[in-house]
Amino acid sequence: MIPLVSTLCQGPLGVAQLPRLWWKNRLHQAGQLDEDYPFCSGGLDKCVLEVLCLDEECALRFLWDQRPTYLQFEEWVTAEGTYEAARIARWNKSLVQRTHYIPAKIGETYGDIGWSLEKTEVSAVLLNCLQDWHLFHRRVFAPGALGLAGPVAPTLSSIDRGPLGICQLPRTWLKTCLRAKGLLHLDYPDCAEGSLDQRCLQTLQVDQDAALGFLREELPTYLAFEDWVRQEGTIEEEAVAAFNQRLLEREHIAAKQAEIHATLQRPPTWTSGVLLNHLEDWHYAHEGLDGK
Repeated sequence: MIPLVSTLCQGPLGVAQLPRLWWKNRLHQAGQLDEDYPFCSGGLDKCVLEVLCLDEECALRFLWDQRPTYLQFEEWVTAEGTYEAARIARWNKSLVQRTHYIPAKIGETYGDIGWSLEKTEVSAVLLNCLQDWHLFHRRVFAPGALGLAGPVAPTLSSIDRGPLGICQLPRTWLKTCLRAKGLLHLDYPDCAEGSLDQRCLQTLQVDQDAALGFLREELPTYLAFEDWVRQEGTIEEEAVAAFNQRLLEREHIAAKQAEIHATLQRPPTWTSGVLLNHLEDWHYAHEGLDGK
């Protein structure tokens, strides 16, 4: 399986890349990590462990032997590592600003995405996301693809953005295509009334029925979906920026907070919609690996 938890995703500790490291190793331990992905790269995975002063071998052994939920992994990290707020802030900022500069890496990524070398995009965050999404599409949605063994939680985050720069749109694409293939976890609606999916499409002035019809019938790559949105909608930078800001600052209503905390079997602690959705996604994804 292609790991869709992106580098910028964070858990309660606020450490980027740590959730992606956890998810890749849970997939690896379950024998489901796509062969093109290392379970612990010599790059960002190794760096995030160093930032937290964690021994790589001990961390991987804990992940493989204990098969922890993400919250259990963070508890282990807190007990075994060293958390320095200033160091973490520098780490997180460096990931946002990071670019790909090695020609071979750019060529590999562009090739997977389907871009020619005439492109000039070098943002590592964007390129890595697009690579993940295109490889996932190739493995699951493309004609003749092997697909998945069963329904999955949509681990692509609301905060992830494609070239259009709007949050939630990639997640809307993923959920709708998964539902069309009968592969979306039953706990998740696609474009429910009042949902972020719906608000995202409204921000782009896209007809919801037309967008869902295109996704369900065509099962397009993410970039093909963005091309369709550009043709059918209206991109207003101020409206997109305002939507993104509201999403990042959004808190769940009390009932939703209680529901997710009950799912996590944790006392009421968090209110952030982004964080709670991450934890819910990762909880269901973890359960899916263990057949629960």
